[in-house]
Amino acid sequence: MPRGKHLNETEINIIKKLHSENYSMVKIAKIINRSHRVVRNFLKDPENYGKKKRTGRPKATTPRERRSILRVASNSALTARQIAAEAGVSTNLRNVQRIIHDCEYLERKKLQRKPPLSDKHKLVRLQFAKDHVQWKKKWRKVIFTDEKKFNLDGPDGFNYYFHGLRKENSILSRRQAGGGSVIIWSGIGYSGKMDIKFCTGKINSKRYIEVINEQITSHATRIAGNNFIFQQDNASVHRAQVVKDYFAEKNIQILEWPAYSPDLNIIENCWGDLSRAVYRGSRQFITVEDLKKAIINEWQNMNQDIIKNLYDSLPNRMIEVISKSGGSTKY
Repeated sequence: MPRGKHLNETEINIIKKLHSENYSMVKIAKIINRSHRVVRNFLKDPENYGKKKRTGRPKATTPRERRSILRVASNSALTARQIAAEAGVSTNLRNVQRIIHDCEYLERKKLQRKPPLSDKHKLVRLQFAKDHVQWKKKWRKVIFTDEKKFNLDGPDGFNYYFHGLRKENSILSRRQAGGGSVIIWSGIGYSGKMDIKFCTGKINSKRYIEVINEQITSHATRIAGNNFIFQQDNASVHRAQVVKDYFAEKNIQILEWPAYSPDLNIIENCWGDLSRAVYRGSRQFITVEDLKKAIINEWQNMNQDIIKNLYDSLPNRMIEVISKSGGSTKY
């Protein structure tokens, strides 16, 4: 329904006079032949009547509905339709998307992958953190190791980019099964890195011993000094008796590692940096050899200061594990 026209000066003067004489709003409206709502609106704020500009078309949602949408959307993987339904808001889906997009404290992010932690896992992680929370420079004696998979067509998961409207759309082409992949193994120390080793096929305990023996002989004391400590996760091949015998024979101390704890293994952060460098600009590779060359080149170019900063973060990681009673950290 369209709004009625504003009161004119004559009508305003009549209302003021009759109101001062205690006429009711209904009677005043009848005398000036206007609706009692117009009279009421004027008497509610006579000084500012008619000064407020009309805002045009009303918003599709109320402030309360918008707050409800944002509350449901926060840290949610729901679609716009699901968010509207859970928030109890009936409006165009485009309005829901616009409300979320315009919110300054919400941003689209890829979900972080975290391993499931049972109560037992949390207790082990908590004890590990308590046992090592006092370590500071002692962490520099630890060599962190791990494996990482690289695909020809880029990293697993979703890819995002900012599109320039004056440019052609960027295309990400994926071949079946990623077109091929390689698995690498390496280690880091406070003073340097081990070489990248490419692993073909499934690694058994014998092959694992060959790899680490070569790397330990060539790099261990250089990157971690004498009496270094070796870290590895709890993969079955790492826990094989023949592997344990190898470390015992070489008198190499093993850092007892809590299961499901990639957030405490700082080489995981290095893998992230390496992956971003290898696939910079949505780069893809034609052959496995090209991919291998890129991995080796970017690994060699990784700044050692980045690795040192990761070592320096370990005391804080232990503190966070303790504060979360063994739960996952932000790292």
